[in-house]
Amino acid sequence: MKSVIWKTLLVAGIICFASSFAGEGGAKEIHKKIESKGEKSLTVEIDLGGGIIDLEKNDTGNILDAEIEYDPDEVDIDIDYEKVGDRGKLYLSSEYEDGLDFDTEDNYWHLEFTDRIPIDFEIDVGACEAEFDFTGLRLNDLDLDLGASSTEITFRKPNPVRLSKINIDVGASELTVKGLGNANFDKLSFDGGVGDFTLDFRGELKHKAYVDIDVGLGSLTILLPRDIGVRIAEEGSFLSSFSIDLDGFEEVESDVYESENFDKSDGKLIFDIEIGLGSVEIEYIDKSL
Repeated sequence: MKSVIWKTLLVAGIICFASSFAGEGGAKEIHKKIESKGEKSLTVEIDLGGGIIDLEKNDTGNILDAEIEYDPDEVDIDIDYEKVGDRGKLYLSSEYEDGLDFDTEDNYWHLEFTDRIPIDFEIDVGACEAEFDFTGLRLNDLDLDLGASSTEITFRKPNPVRLSKINIDVGASELTVKGLGNANFDKLSFDGGVGDFTLDFRGELKHKAYVDIDVGLGSLTILLPRDIGVRIAEEGSFLSSFSIDLDGFEEVESDVYESENFDKSDGKLIFDIEIGLGSVEIEYIDKSL
């Protein structure tokens, strides 16, 4: 009824399945393709309770090319796609039937997305091994909620469009993000719980960007290229640890540090760092990725 009132045309993508079974009760393999029907933008929501996931761009121009292997006796999956006006909306999810009793190898997702239109990603993963290679994708918005996961995120080349914001919320996880200078973001918000985290800001940053960081019990390493101007404001407790023993930095006021090239650089990073019981260490890194 609402679709009639709003005069919204919902068009299901052309979806192709090819499935094979490894015997009764065994793994099921799905190959899935969603072809483009003139979409000008795309929203992708991914919700995986556990498993293995890797993500990258495709070369086909399809909205999605996917290979999924899962045990239907252990895992329920859901894949929905609709086109609303000029915007595509894709929802991918999986849930283990036995709650916490699962094997990540029962649920493997390889996802390739179009690089021809801007994409908003909202990704929520639980106990996962994840590799997200956003190189070449037109990222407009990125929201990541990472549970008890081991995750690597990569930006090897500059994002072709301006990324308005990146939100990363990490629980008891291991996380490495490489090439954030290529993400072309305006604002990055990072909230880290318990775990080891690395944020690598190498890349082709050409504008001023803002980074808000909140670290609880975790350990965060920030890697900076020398050609980016940096200002850091830090607030911690007597139980926290903050290290910034870098050549070329000076403390311009209490707990505020600035690189010598800050006023001269086109690319600038403005950090606001809060530390609870954890630690933050800032280091320089070689320019090349």
